[in-house]
Amino acid sequence: MKELEAKPIIESIYAYGAKLMEGIGQILTSAGIPHCMTGLAPIFGFILGVEEPPLDFRAYAAGDDELYEKLAFELIHRGVMPDSDGREPWFMSFKHDEQVIDDTLTAFEEAVKAAKA
Repeated sequence: MKELEAKPIIESIYAYGAKLMEGIGQILTSAGIPHCMTGLAPIFGFILGVEEPPLDFRAYAAGDDELYEKLAFELIHRGVMPDSDGREPWFMSFKHDEQVIDDTLTAFEEAVKAAKA
């Protein structure tokens, strides 16, 4: 509790998570990939191939799993380790700083280009 009171942990996690979510959304939009961002900044996800938020499992299943898998492998090759299941969220931590977010977004943009090729 002392750490939470002494450092801007929660605020940082939300701010960097929001930057990452927004950046991923912009990259996917620029690449012409339909998607839906889900969750809150500290624990978010995205579904490829759909534009409406999922309300049930069928809606999650409508996503483009093949493209997500290609993207996940491309991210892994670039040092970003997403879950192999696109329904699993991305978790933020206090160790994720500005440089980590910028590097992740660079890797994400490169991975999207490679996955679409």
